[in-house]
Amino acid sequence: MKHKTLKKLACFSALILLTSALSGCSGEEVPRLSISSEDVSEDYSMVDVDYGDVVLEETISCLYSQINEENLAFNIEKRELTHIYVTDGDKVTAGQLVAKLNVDDLEKKLRDNEDLIAQDELLIDETNKLIDYYEGLLRGSIGLKRREEIEFKVSNARQELDVYENEKNDCERENNEFADIIEKSKLYAGIDGTVSNINKSLIGTKPSKGSTVMRIINTDHCSFVSRDKEALVYFKVGDPVRIDISEEKSYNATVIEVDTVGERVIMDLDEPDYSIKMSTRGTINIELERADNVLTLPREAVHTTEDLTYVYILTDSGVRELKEIEAGLMGTKLVEIKSGLLPYEQVILRKTRRYS
Repeated sequence: MKHKTLKKLACFSALILLTSALSGCSGEEVPRLSISSEDVSEDYSMVDVDYGDVVLEETISCLYSQINEENLAFNIEKRELTHIYVTDGDKVTAGQLVAKLNVDDLEKKLRDNEDLIAQDELLIDETNKLIDYYEGLLRGSIGLKRREEIEFKVSNARQELDVYENEKNDCERENNEFADIIEKSKLYAGIDGTVSNINKSLIGTKPSKGSTVMRIINTDHCSFVSRDKEALVYFKVGDPVRIDISEEKSYNATVIEVDTVGERVIMDLDEPDYSIKMSTRGTINIELERADNVLTLPREAVHTTEDLTYVYILTDSGVRELKEIEAGLMGTKLVEIKSGLLPYEQVILRKTRRYS
């Protein structure tokens, strides 16, 4: 910008000299070229380079809400959701059945297997008694032919016993699998609380594993909760925090839980305030880095490219000019100025709207 300005002034000077020379040769009076510089300083809002503290902060959001809550979902799939036993707003207790998948076919198979198991147990008992009877005869004094007949009957009885026992074991193994699926087809409330956000669109469908069917919330204990992933990095249990609600209102709190699985950080107020409304939003500013009592400018006044940091100034002739600077810490609101500007030197903050 500066080179362009100098180039224009050089052209104007050359034009003036040329005009003067032509006037001297002809003896005729030639009109002089008059150059005036318009003052544009009022077109810009200016700011002083001043001393201050540069702070780089990370802003974490949080919400005042109940901390005891759960999302209920089935742990199996390929089963139709046929029963939801509660509605939004219902009070439930921990362990209460709230929904169920259709497992009628497995329940029937389980009952049939139980009948087979009972029958097999009876046959096993009778066969064992028969074997004991035959073995008692074999211990007595009997003829060779009779002994061979009884030994054959014992052998057949033992084969039948194996069949009954294998069938019984198979039924028991199947029933264990059926019972596990049947139990997983039932959805229970894990906490005392209030039902909310029932996903009624899932009724009559086969919800995928982990799909939320409803929420249970308990408002007995409320805290500020942050689900900002940055909070999981910066906070640990016991950390003191200041939660800003507005410019006039803030609270002191302490981190009581960092839940990496549920991806939330819970903060309890140091002094309870029962007037806080549910879903009140707050912010927490975490100081990452700072530089105290250094030359500063507002971030809005400092411009950067890949290889250049600069500001705009006004020359004495009222021309806007780019000036390269060296910046230090780029804070949230202010920028540290290391070189290129002097204390209380003015730079352009923004262009004003003088003209409509």
